[in-house]
Amino acid sequence: MERNNPYITRIYDYEEYLLPHPNRESFDQHWRKKVQNSAKVHVEIGCGSGRYLMELARNSPDETFFGLELRLKRLVLAAKKIKREQLENILLMRERGEYLDDYFEEGSINVLHINFPDPWSKKGRRKHRIFNQDFLKMMHRLFVPFGEIFFKTDHLEYFQSTAELIGNSRNFEIVDFTSDLHQSPFAEYNIKTEFELLFQSKGNPPIGFLRAKHIPE
Repeated sequence: MERNNPYITRIYDYEEYLLPHPNRESFDQHWRKKVQNSAKVHVEIGCGSGRYLMELARNSPDETFFGLELRLKRLVLAAKKIKREQLENILLMRERGEYLDDYFEEGSINVLHINFPDPWSKKGRRKHRIFNQDFLKMMHRLFVPFGEIFFKTDHLEYFQSTAELIGNSRNFEIVDFTSDLHQSPFAEYNIKTEFELLFQSKGNPPIGFLRAKHIPE
């Protein structure tokens, strides 16, 4: 297996920055250290090889950033870069976003970032999308009052359906919205992911972007 995928073993080389098999005990151990005196707690679901997350962490050294990713190669590449730059305010986890409440306490997350998730384009597979009613209910519990969601995707049907889902929720309010991010005023503050850099070589398809705020009850 290692010959087919060398990252199976390399994933264990970055124990200070990456939890390859997270559980509540190991997470709590790193959590207490990472969030000590933290101004905000960010979570990125599907952090890839870390470009977006690292830029956020560089810009806000007093805040804490958790990146969730499933693919071994991307996690190893991200951990390698984070270690090289000694960004001590990032922790990576090999985990799915649907299980955030296995690790985070209620009222503990300030910002959620989701960039270019799997759109599960076929109608019969859309039930697997990260955004659904149950996910929003979970985030309602985990967010601090007025926590924020940042969402980007090039799949515009997914973007519109997600915007409708969030907009119809009594616990969230969309405050920024565009169906063409790179041609909008929000582009000035946009941090490009690896996917966005790839899109530049493919004609820059329009990217939907929204920012939503949590509304406490």
